[in-house]
This record gives sequence, C-alpha cells and structure tokens, in this order.
Amino acid sequence: MGANDVPTPGALNGKVSAEVRAQRAWTARVVGATWAQAAEATGYYDAATCYRAVKRYFGEVPQHDRAEARELWRARYEHLWRMALEDVTKRRPGAVRAAVAVAQRAAALDGLDAPQRHEVIDPTPEQIQEVVARLVEAQGPPAIEADIVDAEYDEVPDVPRMPGTSAD
Repeated sequence: MGANDVPTPGALNGKVSAEVRAQRAWTARVVGATWAQAAEATGYYDAATCYRAVKRYFGEVPQHDRAEARELWRARYEHLWRMALEDVTKRRPGAVRAAVAVAQRAAALDGLDAPQRHEVIDPTPEQIQEVVARLVEAQGPPAIEADIVDAEYDEVPDVPRMPGTSAD
C-alpha cells in the first residue's frame, strides 16, 4: 500500500473496527434503536450478535444514564407535542387522540400521573398485638374511669310499626 492509498474498512485493524462498531451500536441503542436496528445500522448479522459485541467491548452492556435518557425523551415528546397540536388545530382525523397519547407519555415520563401505591400485607398475630400495644400506649390512660353499675330496666311497651317494616 502506498502513502496516498486509503485503507478499506476490511484492511483496518480488526480490534479498532470492532470497537468502532460496538460504540456505534451502543450509541444507536442510547438514541432509541432496538438491538435489531442497531445491528442493521452497524453491520452486525443480527440483534444477538450486536448485543454480544457491545457486551464484549464494554465488558458488560452499559446502563442508560437515566437523567440523560429522560432529557432525550422530553425533547422528543416536546417535538411530537408541537406536531400533534398543529394537527389538532387543522382538525385532522385522529389528531386529538394522538395529542392525548403524547401528553400521557410525557406526563408518565416524570411520574406526573403515577398511580398511588397500594401495598397488601398479611400480618401475623404477634405483629397485630404489637400494633395494638403501641396504640394503647400512645393513647395513654382514659380521661374518666367508668364504674360498672348494676342496673335494672323496665320493659319497653310495644310501639306500633310502620307498614312495610319487619319486627326484627
């Protein structure tokens, strides 16, 4: 090869080429491509091969930087919102539905419409007794001590019932 010859991709050092491809594949994943799309964009045979190459290059498959991913999706949703709003103002069919879908996903991104969390527990009898004991302790002594007194009662005369009600 002469001084002015440009090397072909196949003539590059295999390790450098593999590094560049793995980095490009991971970059494609970060911006939202699937493994299959990243493989197609970087020349890997399939999604599994692409995944293994990225894992081999980085030592493990890197985790997305959540803050960076949120900013990226915020920008995408903002762009989609503008497009949807324009379609709504032009009264295009399905535009309102699309705008609502974009708004829902954007709100979900920041947890604005997160459901309340309900936790179901199954306490043991010991745990119940512990809670009752803490509640009794927190309540303190009763304000007035009541004495139980022996009492008699007179029978209540029969009261006429309203029509349609039972005697029980």
